[in-house]
Amino acid sequence: MDGLYVIVVYRRDKQGADKGASEVGELLRSYGCEYDLYAVDEKGIRGPLGCDYLIVLGGDGTILASIHALEEPETPVLAISYGRGGYLADASPQEARHAVTSLLNGDFWLDRLMRLDINVDGEPVSDAVNEAYISNSIVGKVVEFDLEVERLKLRSIVADGMVFSTPVGSTGYNTSLGGPLVDEELELILATPVAPITTLRPMIFSALRRIVMRGVKGPFCAVIDGLIRREFEKGEVVVSKSRYSTVLVRTSEVSLCERRIRKRLGI
Repeated sequence: MDGLYVIVVYRRDKQGADKGASEVGELLRSYGCEYDLYAVDEKGIRGPLGCDYLIVLGGDGTILASIHALEEPETPVLAISYGRGGYLADASPQEARHAVTSLLNGDFWLDRLMRLDINVDGEPVSDAVNEAYISNSIVGKVVEFDLEVERLKLRSIVADGMVFSTPVGSTGYNTSLGGPLVDEELELILATPVAPITTLRPMIFSALRRIVMRGVKGPFCAVIDGLIRREFEKGEVVVSKSRYSTVLVRTSEVSLCERRIRKRLGI
């Protein structure tokens, strides 16, 4: 790892995160790595973050924001949980030293996770690491839309909205809506309705499919990973597999799938 440049992002308002970031910095220095510490708060991260490896100390929101801020989307990320969820995290604060040492010693795996490409009216909005939530831009109002997956056409659906999730994002909003828990090694797209008035159930499609959600009555709002917001009057949302992956560093022999599902089920 000598000569590599590492950025360490941490939430300054998370108890112990500042101390943890300093300890990570000392480890990096002892291995001859160049590094910078970035303290962030609820206002988010100023990107882009250009580095060889990114280490994040924070909750899921900080982890997701850091991934979205990367200059190169497939930069490997080692996440250490300092939040309530930590579904994308490889280690707890108590395991941080071991995880970072394993990274510096080259004793780790890289998990490549599928992302979703979200396109509105022919313009790319962002990739989704976890999910894209399409709803009415006016809180409390329903939307009407058509849903097309190649030759499958579902017309005049009325609901609070739709959530399109990646497999790794399946343990998030999707599960709260009654959708399935999915192994992140699979490549598929989950389409889960939010409080549908018309008959509609959670659906799973191959990642080779292209899903089109056509707005009939809005106005609409697309929110990606709880971070990126795009409003539009009607329009067309196209959901497909991104050409980029999210790359997570894993230093534990326990798979991300096992950790995610155990955490979601509270076992």
